[in-house]
Amino acid sequence: MHAREDAGEAIGSSGFSIGLVLLAGVYLILSPWVIQFTGTFSIAATNMISGIVLALFATGCARSAGLRSVAWVIPVLGAWVLVSPWVISRGRGLVPLEYPGMPELTTATWLSNVIAGAVVVAAGIALTLAGRRGRARS
Repeated sequence: MHAREDAGEAIGSSGFSIGLVLLAGVYLILSPWVIQFTGTFSIAATNMISGIVLALFATGCARSAGLRSVAWVIPVLGAWVLVSPWVISRGRGLVPLEYPGMPELTTATWLSNVIAGAVVVAAGIALTLAGRRGRARS
């Protein structure tokens, strides 16, 4: 009986983190239209790809406890979302993918990525720790 209660507690405690990752992933998919990234294909593409991967990870973690063993990937993706404006920015970043004369990233674009990335990092760390606590109890 206790094992069933512990499993239910582990799922319930990580459910909030999974929900945050899913919402952040969906937001990142929609962010080019919400924030209206104009002329910034690279940041829009990286947000959409990161959002799709995060949403798939969150869905997988919600459906399968076995996938939670690789939940450490979620905070890594969150860190990428957080730093991506600095890595790929206005053709001067580490990966210059933009055309000459393109507009600079707006403050809304920077803040959007920093906030979404921070939420994903925090939720991913909580999910990873909850998964480790669940395995330690078993």
